[in-house]
Parts: sequence; C-alpha cells; structure tokens
Amino acid sequence: MRGVWASADGFLFKGGRILAESFAFPANRASWKRRSVLMFLAGIYLFRRRRRFERPAAWIVDDWSYGYFHWLADALTRLFTIKHLLGELVLLLPHRYAGLEFVRSSLEPFDVREVEYLREGEVVRCERLLVPTPTAPSGQYNEEVIRSVRDVLVGAYGQAAGGGGERIYISRGKARKRRIVNEGAVVDTLREFGFGVVHAEEHSLAEQVRIASAAPCMVSNHGAGLTNMLFMRAGGSVLELRHRTDRINNCYFALASALGLDFFYQACDPENPGEDAHTANLLVDVRALRENLELMLGGRTAAPDAWAPRSARPLGTGLSE
Repeated sequence: MRGVWASADGFLFKGGRILAESFAFPANRASWKRRSVLMFLAGIYLFRRRRRFERPAAWIVDDWSYGYFHWLADALTRLFTIKHLLGELVLLLPHRYAGLEFVRSSLEPFDVREVEYLREGEVVRCERLLVPTPTAPSGQYNEEVIRSVRDVLVGAYGQAAGGGGERIYISRGKARKRRIVNEGAVVDTLREFGFGVVHAEEHSLAEQVRIASAAPCMVSNHGAGLTNMLFMRAGGSVLELRHRTDRINNCYFALASALGLDFFYQACDPENPGEDAHTANLLVDVRALRENLELMLGGRTAAPDAWAPRSARPLGTGLSE
C-alpha cells in the first residue's frame, strides 16, 4: 500500500475512510456506526500529531491482535510469511503493544531488524506499507504456517525434546470472567492424575513456552491460556472445559488438529443459567472429569461429554480472548 495513514490506536485509513485491513472480521467493521467513523476521522485529521514515514514498513495487526491468542495465532503467522523481507522493513505497531511482554519476546526469535511503536496520539503517513494477508480466517489455520511459528518460538524458548515435563492445568482463577466455580475440587482431581497448576499471567512468554513445550498433556477452560497448546509437541493431548451450549468457539479444536495434538472436550454448565459462553463462569462435573482424564491418559471408554477425534477438522471459526 502507498500513502496510507496508520493511527497509534491501530487503524489504517486513506482518502477519508478506514480500510478493511484494520479489522479482524467484516462484522467488526460493520459494527462501526457512521457517526463513530466520522468522529474518528475528524479526530485523526484535526487533533492528532501527524508525521511522514518515508522508510518501507510492515503492518501485521488488526483490531483484535492485542489479545494473546490473536497475536500468536493471527499476527505472528502473518509475520512469518514476510520473514525473508524483515531485514528491509520497519515493523510498525500501535503504541499500547509496547507494554506487552509477550509481543516483545515473541518478536525476538523472528530477527526483526527494527520495531517502531507509534506514539500515543499520533498518526503516520506511510509512503510504502506492506500489509501481509492473513494466512487463514481467525480461528482456522494454515497448518504449515502455524507449525512453523511453533517451531520458531519453541526453538528459541522451549525445552529440548525428550526432556520430560509435567502435565499441566492452566487456571483462569485470576481472570475476570470464564472462571471455574468449583476449581478447588477440579484441582484436587487433576492432582490425582499428576497435573500441576499454572497461572499463565504469572509467567513470561519464554517461561510459558518452556513449560508447555515439555508438557505431554494440558487441561484448561476456554480462554487465552489454552493458546499455549501452540508450544506442545505433536502427539500431546489437550482437554478443553467449555460451555455446554457453545457451538461456535472451535478455535482450539482447530488448533489442536493443525498441530497434531489429540483434542478432548468436556461440556460444562454455566454458573448462571442462560449466561453467554463468552462471559459465563463454569461448573465442572468432577465425576465426568475423572472419567475423561482416564480416557485421555489411558484410552478408556469415553464419558458422554467427551470426544477425541484423532484427525479432526474445524467445525467452525472460533474466537478467544
């Protein structure tokens, strides 16, 4: 793209319109009301600091890339497709990405020559901006690319293959939503099967890669922490605890398939009946959990709420934060 403006809060625009490349999905763009767009553009042209960026640059983010899942699964896959050009480009990122440790740490293994975070309240006119196309819709994957991203990050931070590791449960106990209500009973059951508890937010990206790359099995409820299956070795197993009525969010099912992992899930009731899967805390049936862990670890007969396809294909596009 030539003569494109980039704003510090992550939008691309030109000729008085916000470009479709700013959004993860067409629906995100459609949700912007005309008044909001006009106010945004007025603010851009009237009140922001503006400068010209003459050097060739790259842009790999959209309006959802700020989250852990979307950065690793969507933005880094785009970065991988232009890795052979990174010596010639400046990677431009919105200002708030500078405060994300996982962003900074994940860029290092890609040997990005230069990263520039736009300053808050400014817009830059890019004379030449390379915007790589997403490798797949968010929640689905180009298998070769997502595995290559895994190889880059595990090669930099992971534990050596065959080093042995702990089965892990990634807790959302410190999250604002989608927690496990009876987590104490769940953890007690998991410990019976040799699982340790990990709070992902307490660890750097390098530590999360090291832990997950050594783990033969991972259990978690739907959320960003489950993205760490990206660092597991092919042949590992994942169990997702998910809302009983959720028929849409299959991004981890699809990710496990792309990575060569065995995928299991257990359907769970929401704490408040009728609450949406995006926000609801979950109640886990501990008896069913024990049966499903036995299935995952020992190949026993499946409990009614468990399913373990060996070579699964995505049932739909899933989203996570």
